[in-house]
Amino acid sequence: MIAYYSITAILAVINLLIIVFVFDNKKVNCLFLMLMLIMAAANGGFLALALSETAETAVLANKIIYIGGCFTSPVLISLICSVCNFRFNKWLKILMYAYCFIVYGMVLTVGYNDIFYTEYHIEKNGSAAFLANEYGPGHNMFKIILYGAIIIQISLLVYSLIKKRSVSRKNLKLLITLEIMNVAAFFIGKLISSDFEIMSVMYVLDGWILLFIHHRVCIYNIEDNVSSSFAKQEKNGYILFDNKLNYLGCNKTAETIFPEITECYVDLPVTNIPSLEKIIKKISDTDKENIITFKTDNKHFECHVSRMHHNEKNLGYIIEFVEDTEKWKNIKILSNHNSALEEKVKEQTDELRAKEETIEELFIQTVTALSEAVDAKDRYTSGHSKRVAEYSRMIAERMGKSKAEQEEIYRAGLLHDVGKIRIPVDIINKAGKLTDEEYNIIKIHPVTGYHILRGISGSSLIAISAKYHHERYDGKGYPNGLVGENIPEYARILGVADSYDAMTSNRSYRKALPQNIVREEIEKGKGTQFDPVIADIMLEMIDEDKDYKMQQADDMHRKILTVDDEPINNKIIAFIMKDEPMYEIVSAESGSKALEALDKDTFDLIMLDVRMPEMDGLETLKHIREKTNTPVILMTGDKTLEASTEFAALGCDDFITKPFLPLLIKEVVHNMTERTNLR
Repeated sequence: MIAYYSITAILAVINLLIIVFVFDNKKVNCLFLMLMLIMAAANGGFLALALSETAETAVLANKIIYIGGCFTSPVLISLICSVCNFRFNKWLKILMYAYCFIVYGMVLTVGYNDIFYTEYHIEKNGSAAFLANEYGPGHNMFKIILYGAIIIQISLLVYSLIKKRSVSRKNLKLLITLEIMNVAAFFIGKLISSDFEIMSVMYVLDGWILLFIHHRVCIYNIEDNVSSSFAKQEKNGYILFDNKLNYLGCNKTAETIFPEITECYVDLPVTNIPSLEKIIKKISDTDKENIITFKTDNKHFECHVSRMHHNEKNLGYIIEFVEDTEKWKNIKILSNHNSALEEKVKEQTDELRAKEETIEELFIQTVTALSEAVDAKDRYTSGHSKRVAEYSRMIAERMGKSKAEQEEIYRAGLLHDVGKIRIPVDIINKAGKLTDEEYNIIKIHPVTGYHILRGISGSSLIAISAKYHHERYDGKGYPNGLVGENIPEYARILGVADSYDAMTSNRSYRKALPQNIVREEIEKGKGTQFDPVIADIMLEMIDEDKDYKMQQADDMHRKILTVDDEPINNKIIAFIMKDEPMYEIVSAESGSKALEALDKDTFDLIMLDVRMPEMDGLETLKHIREKTNTPVILMTGDKTLEASTEFAALGCDDFITKPFLPLLIKEVVHNMTERTNLR
């Protein structure tokens, strides 16, 4: 027995020392400390009683034991109220403790009167002493403390378990376990011999449970945790979670942010608060601080997630909600301002891009018009410049050139023969062999083209390509006799494309050459006339062109329908065009016959008289436009500007006035058939 009481006394003192020295003094709850002190004193009394030799010593030890009996219950009630967040009326508290002191005062009178014990004496159980006694009337007041405390404690715990969502379920279960153990021990002690006190070991077990509860209460103390982790700010909200992200508690500010949190149970996950659940999901298991943004209908918060530490251990997380609505309002204002600026910049950029595209398109149209002006001097090589440009772009693409480079070499191809403007038409269109003098005149066109083009800003390569596109790889070309790779690359590409189109185009003295002959000539010119690498690329293109589509597409034949009720006018046009063998003239003497001719055949150009009986030219034009988009030239004696506007509105492409000027007829016919074909 002495060993039993000694061990329990030592363990009770150890519990007291743990709560005093192991826990951070700032976190120690005074009620836990009082209970440990009371239970250590009571267990010391049990040991002193067992070691007593006289009745007086035993009575003194018994008075120490009653410190536990009288004061454990009221302090435990206070502790339950603290842990379960009950408001304990101070007058009731004073009355409760006053009553306990009165009862303990009666305990202290033992040996002097019969109020608490009417009779007592010391007895021995082996070497251990115990006090045998008869209870006086004052002991009934002590029973009120015991039984009343049991009823109050159980009532508080059951109510908290049912109603108190903000109280830790684990703490409640531990307190209920402690209460059940104490009640069971009390009644078991009544059934066993009076010389053995089971409460001695119960004080030790209670101490262990209380130490664990105290440890957990440190976690749930929102004020302590917030003050230890952050500078305490009333305007910020704080919510605590354990390592498993179960809810532990919050302050009042957090409740105003999430009113539903008052319905959440401590020690359980947060439910039915979607916005808070999203924030919880973003919490990562790391010691580093995370910042998460969160907003309600009219407020914006930064959520600072930090680890909660106690005695260098991670106990969970603290989420601090810092309102920064004003900052976000300013950011939104700035963002809207930036958006407006961006929109304005975008509008101006689009306008600038549109202008650049317009300028670019105008440049291309100018280049194309200039190339067509050159081609117009040779009626038999229609579209030569455009085809050379296209072949050059295809070669450049196969050489791995960029889109910009391909576009530049295309333009160079369009303008490579611009210097031919300087060459007389009769030399360009001469059917027979050129004389040496005529050939020398032809040779000046690259130099002329260079000087025409070199003034174009940012297009020096176009001018250089025009100058050297007749140079040969072996140095026998003109105008400078450059050799090999000294010839600019663009010019070498144009040289191959130009020679290819010359062989695959119709001439006044021959048709386009057969494809196999063209291939033989390109193969023969590798390393002499042509750059061998570029020539090989051209040969690949020829081999892939199984249907021989890379040649002048037209057959040098144009069919023209003239419509006039005066036969003489149709004959005049036919007479003017008789020395142009590529043109076939078909005549119709009325609008209806013209429409019949269109049903039977296709034409490259329609020349239509305005004034005709039955169906005039304008009515005929309307019907023609229902059938075809073939270019139409109106012939009229009306020389007013209003007439031209009216004709254009009806779909007329051009008009000429009577009497006819032969050269004008030829020029209009040629341009309407050839330029349209190019488009």
